[in-house]
Formats: sequence, structure tokens, C-alpha cells
Amino acid sequence: MKTKRVLSSFLVLACLVSLIIPTFAATARASDQIRAYRMDTIVTEGAVNIEFSITGKIIMNKIGCESIYLYRKSGNAWVFVASKKEDDTGMSKTSKVAHGNTISFAGTAGTEYMVVVTVFAEDDAARDTRSQTFYVTGK
Repeated sequence: MKTKRVLSSFLVLACLVSLIIPTFAATARASDQIRAYRMDTIVTEGAVNIEFSITGKIIMNKIGCESIYLYRKSGNAWVFVASKKEDDTGMSKTSKVAHGNTISFAGTAGTEYMVVVTVFAEDDAARDTRSQTFYVTGK
């Protein structure tokens, strides 16, 4: 009788562990390409500055900022102002493990801006991206 109880407890515990471990493993690894990334906006007098940095897991074929889109608020709508793409100066590098930079756009005091930033890391297997949206007011 005691053997059945011990065996039953062991089987229940084994089932629970098998359910927990795969879930933990899937969330612990965010990306096969990206180790870490950071994006931020800093508003200075007459400028909206976008800071980004991204680190790959290995040397990447290409790494950096895929795009930055700047919009200004006009009434209840967002109107496109400017953009930078990954092949523009300072946005990305090839054959590097990391890249970071600050990209600046002209800003007007009192104007509300929306900035959409997307960073990426690309190796032979795939390209992975992370995006973030910021709302700031010009100085």
C-alpha cells in the first residue's frame, strides 16, 4: 500500500515538473539573435534625439536600428515628419556583435511627437526585431 502511494506521488510530481520546465525554458530565451537592446528618446532644445543600442548573441551579419519614424500631432491625428532606415548613416553595421548610436531630428518647442523605433539583429538563420513607441514634447 505504501509503495503505491509513493509511486503515485512520484508520477504526479514527474507530470508537474514536465509541465513547468518547458514553459520556463521557452520564456528564458527571448531570441536566438538578440542578447540585449535599449531604446530611448531625449528631447533637447530644438531636437528630438533617439538613442538605441543592441547586442547580438554572436557576430551578426547585420545589426542596428531598422527604422525610426517621427510623427507630429496635428489636432487628433499624427502626421509623418521624417524617418531613417537601416541603410542610412549611423543606423546599422555589418559583421558586428553590437551597435548603438544617437540619431537626431529637428524639433519644435511645444509640439507633441510620436517616435516609433525598431532595432534588429540578423544572422544566417533569421532576423529578429524589437519595437518601441515614445511620446515626447519638443523643447
